Amino acid sequence: MSESSFSNPVPHDCRYAFAARPPSVAWETLQLPTTPPRTFWVWFKPQHLPTAIIVQIPPADSMAPVTVRYIVQMLGVDPVCVPMCSLFGFSFPGQNGAALYFDQAITETPAGADPNIVFYIDPPPMQSAPAYFAESDYDEDSNEYSEGQIDEIFLSMERDWKGSLQAERQLQSLQKQLLDLQTRLSMMNRDLNVDERLHSDRSDQDDWQEARRALRDAATRLARYIKEMDSGETVYAGKKLWFDKIRKTYVVPRRPFDGLDSARQEFEIYRSTMQNLVTRMQAAYHQARQEGEIRAQQVLNRIAAKVASSKNGR
Repeated sequence: MSESSFSNPVPHDCRYAFAARPPSVAWETLQLPTTPPRTFWVWFKPQHLPTAIIVQIPPADSMAPVTVRYIVQMLGVDPVCVPMCSLFGFSFPGQNGAALYFDQAITETPAGADPNIVFYIDPPPMQSAPAYFAESDYDEDSNEYSEGQIDEIFLSMERDWKGSLQAERQLQSLQKQLLDLQTRLSMMNRDLNVDERLHSDRSDQDDWQEARRALRDAATRLARYIKEMDSGETVYAGKKLWFDKIRKTYVVPRRPFDGLDSARQEFEIYRSTMQNLVTRMQAAYHQARQEGEIRAQQVLNRIAAKVASSKNGR
C-alpha cells in the first residue's frame, strides 16, 4: 500500500488533473487532517472503472464523522465534477455538486453494506478539433520518440478508438432502454381504478400518491438524460470524423506525424468521455427503475392483493 499526498484540495480544474493522473497500482492512503486524523484507502482509475475513484473505509473505523463532500474535496476533486456517486452500494446523481448525499456524515460502514464510496469524474472539456493533418505534416526524420514509443502510442490510440466504439454501441442500447422505461413510467402514473380505491385504505392511497410523484420525478430525470445523449451525438459527430481520418491516415499504417502525442490525448479523452456517459446513463436507468417503477409496482401489488383477498372472501 502506498501513501499519497493531497496538498491541494481543489485545483482550478480538477478534471484535467484527474485525466492526467496515472491509475493506481495498489491501494493508496488518504489521511484526513481531522482530530484525530482519519485514514482511508483510495484507488484511482481501477481497470473496470477508468473514470472513477474508489474510496474504501477501513473496518472498525469509529472516528469523528466526515462528509462525503469533504472526502472528495480532499481527493483534489470539486464535487461539481462528480456526475454520479455510489455510497455504500446506493448510487445518486451529483446534481452539479448540490446533491444532499454529499453532506452525509460518514463514521463507519453500515453492517452488511458495501464499504466503498465510488466517485465518477467528468472528463475535461474536449478542445475543438484541430484541422486535419496535411501530408506535409508527416515528419520522417523526427527523433522525438523512439520506434518503440511510437508503436506504443499507436497501440494506445487503437485501444481508445475501439473503447469509444464499444461505448457508442452501449449508448445505443441504453437509449432504447431509457426510452422504454420512460414509456413504462408514463403508463404507470395513473389514478387508482374503482376496485383499487374501494379496497385500499388511506395509507395505501397516500403511498400511491407518493409513488406517482416519484414516477414523475424519475420520468423527468430520464428525459434530461435522453436529451443529453441526443445532444452528445450531435456534438461529437464532427469529432468522430476527425478521429476516423487520423486513424485511417496515420494510425493504421503506423505513420508518425507532428502532433502525435496531442492526438493520442484527444483519443483518450474521447474514449473517457464516451465511457463516462455510459456510466451515467446506466446509473440513471437503475435509479429511475428502482425509485420509480419498482417502488410504484410494489404499492400496486399490495393494493391488488387486497382487492383479490376481498373478492375471494365474498
